Amino acid sequence: MQPMPAAAAAPSESARPVKQSVEDFAVGKKLPAPRTLPGSDRKIAPLTSEMKPTEPKSLAGTSATTGAGISFSGDATRASAANNLYCTPYISHETSVVPVRTGPYSDTSYMAGVQCNFVLDHMYGVSGAIDRSPYYQGEIGYIGREFAHSGDSGSSFGGFRVQGDRFDGGRQVEIVLELVLVASAIWVACDPLPGLRYLLCEGLGTKTMHVVVGTAAFSTGLAPPVIRYAALGDSYSAGNGAPTDLDLTLAPDCRRSTQTYSYRLTSTRLPLGGRGESLPIDVPFLGACSGARIEHFDTAQPEARTAQRKFVSRGNDRLVTLTFGGNDLGFTDRLESCFKGYCADEPLLAQADLTALQGRLTALYRNIRSHMRADGLLAVLSYPAVLPNPNDPQDYQRDFVRCTAVNNFLSDRELRRIYEAATQIKEVIAAAVAATGDPRVRFIDTLDAFRGHRVCAPDDQLWAANISYTTTSDTFHPNPAGYQEMARQVRAQLGLG
Repeated sequence: MQPMPAAAAAPSESARPVKQSVEDFAVGKKLPAPRTLPGSDRKIAPLTSEMKPTEPKSLAGTSATTGAGISFSGDATRASAANNLYCTPYISHETSVVPVRTGPYSDTSYMAGVQCNFVLDHMYGVSGAIDRSPYYQGEIGYIGREFAHSGDSGSSFGGFRVQGDRFDGGRQVEIVLELVLVASAIWVACDPLPGLRYLLCEGLGTKTMHVVVGTAAFSTGLAPPVIRYAALGDSYSAGNGAPTDLDLTLAPDCRRSTQTYSYRLTSTRLPLGGRGESLPIDVPFLGACSGARIEHFDTAQPEARTAQRKFVSRGNDRLVTLTFGGNDLGFTDRLESCFKGYCADEPLLAQADLTALQGRLTALYRNIRSHMRADGLLAVLSYPAVLPNPNDPQDYQRDFVRCTAVNNFLSDRELRRIYEAATQIKEVIAAAVAATGDPRVRFIDTLDAFRGHRVCAPDDQLWAANISYTTTSDTFHPNPAGYQEMARQVRAQLGLG
């Protein structure tokens, strides 16, 4: 971009020092606030202009001189002359491979800015990534940090970093830079820029230039797009009842297992709304922990050492699953009291406690959604009933030899109370999901998923851990086959491929 020199314009050999502003990288998707152009009442809304390829152009009667450019590979050439004043936009990138918990992913840093060989009255810039892939046409993927200066010469830039596994959909992307440049002279040309194209050029013949340049669509070279997935909650999501084989050093008491339902969703495909496309689900970031309560989403429980919200990556997770609420009601303790005494005379759960739980769960779901992608999906599971239901002949078996632990200690009336309580918890969870008013919060009903396979079923049909008085942390939980069934319920009710 080339300005027409004013009578007293400062040449590039000006004694003014060159000032360079290095901004921290920032990743986000929130569009910058509208800005008022200096010296006028006109406002622009950054990164919302119609961006279509525009040929380089110049004012009639002027001879445009191609200014120095910088290619996308990052190799710069510069030239200056006393009466050849210009600003050169540039976009560069650097890719590296970084290890994360689920494997190595490409990490690419994009940096965009402008260099000028004369003193500007004001400059403003912001960079972004536009997804040019099918079904994502024109979607803003990432937005860099804004930069703005007045009365400075030299250069300024901002940028953003994209981790490969998080840029889902980004097989074809265009990096863009939007600039507002105010000079004491009028602008005469949008000169060609090696390696870049103009998407907007307005302001020729004035002192304020508004321009958008881009790289054109290119292959990111990042890791294949995936669904970022976090699995949160308590023991029914951590994996009690299955062998503990995760976080054995840092959080062994969380009882995390690769046989829990979340790991069995890996590589299944989640539809992307109405776009006609789906993406595979990544290995979960498993933050669920045995004994977790609602408060442990924001506050670390002693067994876990970190709050579960740390497992949710703001703005990137498309899928979160969870089970929460049972420990807040002390449901396992109530089950144990039924085995040790008699619990059929009154309901196990008070209505006031259930009402309070519903409100807390609704607030939790909204909180979690605020940490996810706007189009992400929060799947809330109910708890599967693991003890027999006496009212269901298919489910209940009075085999005293096979099911001594249940038949010797629990009456039919007590079993009905227990199933009644499990049903109440399911209804509270479903009501809390509905109360969010958010269609991206989905309820997964697993209450009767183990019908015919609950405690007392034959070993080859058993989906619940056996009743034990020595390993009580597994009692009342699914076994590996039960977690497989929970995963099947999630797949079926969410329509996963």
